Amino acid sequence: MPTRPQAPLLRVSHFQVLIGDRELGFSQVGPLTSETDLNALPDRAAHRFQTVVLRRALTGSPELYRWRRLIIDGKDDRRDVTISQLATPGGAVVSSWRLVQAWPCRWSGPALDALSGSIACEEIELTFQDLIWLEPTPTNPGG
Repeated sequence: MPTRPQAPLLRVSHFQVLIGDRELGFSQVGPLTSETDLNALPDRAAHRFQTVVLRRALTGSPELYRWRRLIIDGKDDRRDVTISQLATPGGAVVSSWRLVQAWPCRWSGPALDALSGSIACEEIELTFQDLIWLEPTPTNPGG
């Protein structure tokens, strides 16, 4: 009996995040969740997406905080966010998702602790209109 070749398992440690067209580095992303409220009436199914948390080391840049501040100040600043899973560091994209019309519903700065040697981190939590699993772009090995 012929055996079917096994697809390689995908790792979660190599990824890229674009907010709009700007790449920002993050140490953790997710999870990406789509769910249906099972308590809703059958003719009124409530489908929704859970918020997504992006976490990174705190730098001197207030860029994420400023985005959140725009929302607090009443500006409708929604951006598409693309999360790509990579085969290797800097390698080919194996899976990609787009958070459509995302905006930060929460920003968190570091928890400070004089007894810890941990890296200071910030988090931004995104809510969004739609989640799209993007089809991979085929590469042309012949150029």
